[in-house]
Amino acid sequence: YDRQKALVIDPVLLYSTYEAGNGLDWAYAIAVDQAGNTYVAGGAGSANFPAIGGLQGSLKGTEDVFVTKINANGSGRVYSTFLGGGGPDEGKGIAVDSQGNAYVTGSAGSFDFPMVNAIQGTWGGSGDAFLAKLNPAGSALVYSTYLGGNGQDYGTGVAIDPFGNAYVIGVTFSTDFPTVNPFQAVKG
Repeated sequence: YDRQKALVIDPVLLYSTYEAGNGLDWAYAIAVDQAGNTYVAGGAGSANFPAIGGLQGSLKGTEDVFVTKINANGSGRVYSTFLGGGGPDEGKGIAVDSQGNAYVTGSAGSFDFPMVNAIQGTWGGSGDAFLAKLNPAGSALVYSTYLGGNGQDYGTGVAIDPFGNAYVIGVTFSTDFPTVNPFQAVKG
């Protein structure tokens, strides 16, 4: 390297923070919107997880999905919310659209997971994938649905196209997972 110039090995750290209570809390997914706000999704098992300004202010099960939106400079939360029912629920994937709606997928171990405008409003079995769309303020569900059959199913990632259509990827152990026009109709 040129000894006449400064050597920079690492980029500058813009911000770093904790997002947890005093129990077991896990972050699994991250997304950034056009304004630079950061969205984090995971599973929170802490009753004192910092839920502020969101849809669900308290832990309902042994573990609930959490969604946190952090402002662009990292100086504070815009909102942080639980999302779940009486069983173990985790957020495994998150995406955000150009209006600031957050789309979350993961595993719903709760038969009473919050449902709004659901495609599949009934829990399929021993745990289902879910897809939920939170409004830009994190204060309401635009929609939320189970995606699953008689076995364990979970979503691991979600993407949004320019028209607001959500695409979910994940794992199914169900022989009756709901499909529409599949190119493979039977579980392998």
